[in-house]
Amino acid sequence: MPRIVFALIVCALIGLAPQGAVSAGEEVFRVSTSYKSLLSTPEQTGMLDRLIKEAFRRIGLRAEIVFTPTGRSLPDVDAGLLDAEINRIEGMERTFPNLVRVPEPNMTMHFVAFAGQEYAVDGWESIRNLHIGIVRGWKILEENTRGFPNVILVPTETELFTMLDKGRIDVALYDKLTGYETVARLNFPEIRHLEPPLVSRDMFLYVHTKNAGLVEEIAGALREMKRDGTYDIIVSETTAHLPPDAR
Repeated sequence: MPRIVFALIVCALIGLAPQGAVSAGEEVFRVSTSYKSLLSTPEQTGMLDRLIKEAFRRIGLRAEIVFTPTGRSLPDVDAGLLDAEINRIEGMERTFPNLVRVPEPNMTMHFVAFAGQEYAVDGWESIRNLHIGIVRGWKILEENTRGFPNVILVPTETELFTMLDKGRIDVALYDKLTGYETVARLNFPEIRHLEPPLVSRDMFLYVHTKNAGLVEEIAGALREMKRDGTYDIIVSETTAHLPPDAR
C-alpha cells in the first residue's frame, strides 16, 4: 500500500474515534462513586464528577468516574480494584488501611432528617424513638443510630424517600443537598428537611495507598480551584435547579 494512502487511512480512523476515547499511553485514574444523581451522574457531569475531573486535569491526569454500589465502593478501592473513592468523611482509613485521604475537602455535607411533618430535632438522641430510614452503607448515619430501636436500612435513596412519602417511616436521614435532588426527582413536594442538621461534616476524596504520592498534588489543585473561582462556578451550575433551602 502506498505510504500516502496509508497515512490518509490512519487520519480518517483517528477522526472517527470518540472524543472521550483514551489515547495510547494516557493514564486514567478510576474513581469510584456510589451516587446516581446531582453529585455524580452516568454522564460524569455531576457536581463532584466535574470537580474531581478538573482537579485531576490540573495535575495532568484523566479521571474516570465509575459507579459502584455503596456497600462495595470502599472495599473495592481498599482492595486496589479502583484508584479512589469520591466522597467520604474523615477517618475511613481506620477501617480501610489501604486508603489515604486527600486533606482538602471536596465539600461539606449537612446530614439532616427529612420528614413530612414537624419533629423537634436537637441532635441524634432527639430522634432515637422515631421510625428512621437510612440508605445502607452511609457509615456516619449507621454509626450514629446504632442501638436505636426502629432503624430500617434500604438499598437506595429512591426506596428511602418513597417509604417516607408513604408514611412507613417518620424521618429519612440523608444529605440535605442530594436529598432535595431526590425529593424533586420523585415529586414529593411535602417532604422537607428539619433544622438544625444532625451533623455537618467535611467530605474527602480517598485514594488507594499505591497512589499516595498524588495526595498533595490533588489537594493543591482543589485549593487552587477554590481560589480562582472554578469551584464556585461548578457548584452553582450543578445546583441551580434546586430550591434555596437545599444549598
